[in-house]
Amino acid sequence: MKRIRATADLFDPRTYVFATARSLLALAELSVLLATPSRILFGTAPYATADGLCSGIGAPSLWCAPFVTAHSDLLAEVLASAILLAVIAGIWPRWLCLLHWYVAYSMATRMIVANGGDDVAQIFALLMMPICIGDRRICHWQRPDLPMTPGWRGSACAAHFVLRFQVTIIYLDAALSKLRFHSWLDGTAIPKILNGPVFGLPPAVRPDLEHLLALPWLSATVTWSVVLIEISIGVAMLFSPRVRRFALFLAVGLHGAIIIAMGLFSFGLIMIALVMAASETGRLQTGPAAGTETLPAMSARPVRVNIGRDSIS
Repeated sequence: MKRIRATADLFDPRTYVFATARSLLALAELSVLLATPSRILFGTAPYATADGLCSGIGAPSLWCAPFVTAHSDLLAEVLASAILLAVIAGIWPRWLCLLHWYVAYSMATRMIVANGGDDVAQIFALLMMPICIGDRRICHWQRPDLPMTPGWRGSACAAHFVLRFQVTIIYLDAALSKLRFHSWLDGTAIPKILNGPVFGLPPAVRPDLEHLLALPWLSATVTWSVVLIEISIGVAMLFSPRVRRFALFLAVGLHGAIIIAMGLFSFGLIMIALVMAASETGRLQTGPAAGTETLPAMSARPVRVNIGRDSIS
């Protein structure tokens, strides 16, 4: 308990790693809005009528707001895109994090074309709020010139622990759920998925890769490597920053391959951003560092402490 409290007292998430993860998340969401026609994303279907989508949990969605439905979905897309662009630029993280979550929530509850990443994005954006609200910088790319207040350090630290635990749940669930299917157990799942009509390989490379994946040993190796990588990422979130950074390397490789092979750009980018945010963080320390700040002390003279980028477990 003392160790957790000491960690919270020193916690400061305002690093370039977290800023990059936050911007990547917004970029992934923006790519969905810009690359997919509105009539496909926010249209209707036999299983999803307009009244059904804009009732219950979906009622507060931006695309269900009266001023939007009275005009067109284009207005909602423009507003959402402007917010996401501001998040990518890092402007006013303290206030934009609230609007960012609202956009993520609105997309997840209103879109009829889902890829799984939209649900992860709204949870990720929600967990970033306790981390960002205590950030008084104008831009999250700026180097902090003042420490966070103790209360917001504690809130950010708690949110970061929950974020790491959420990554563990996502990846262990993804890996263990695959073991219920025979095709994953016998090592033939990946060739079947990549040969599928919807998320299959690009036509230009499909014949050559189909020939390679027809080899039983290669098919089994690729299939089981996905399961083992997902388990490794999930377990790594429970360990030190060095182990978590290795998990980030695995996540970039796994989801980068998914982006190339299956074209799931936004999903892959969201998952990379999520693992990036959970993999490393910074803290205040008393050792040598590049910058210094002045903190109030009990005496009349200010106490000088060093600010540096170090990682916590």
